[in-house]
Amino acid sequence: MSVGEVKAALRAAIEAARQGRRVFDNAVTEAEAATRMANVVLSGSQHQYVTDTHQALAAARAEVEPTRRRFDHTAEHASDYLSRLG
Repeated sequence: MSVGEVKAALRAAIEAARQGRRVFDNAVTEAEAATRMANVVLSGSQHQYVTDTHQALAAARAEVEPTRRRFDHTAEHASDYLSRLG
């Protein structure tokens, strides 16, 4: 693989990471809207399934920022490497 091919692959990886972040952000927005609606409907319920669902949603919510950082760091590291190649 030539240096030019490596650079092209890095550019593609950077764009894929950025696109992945945009898709992820859109999914988060939709999930947050659905969660708000579900919270209104299920407000006050003590059913075990509802409790389990709330716990699962809280666990998923806790992963949003770390996942965003992973996308961003991937693009940043690939960009740094690309810069070093010249």
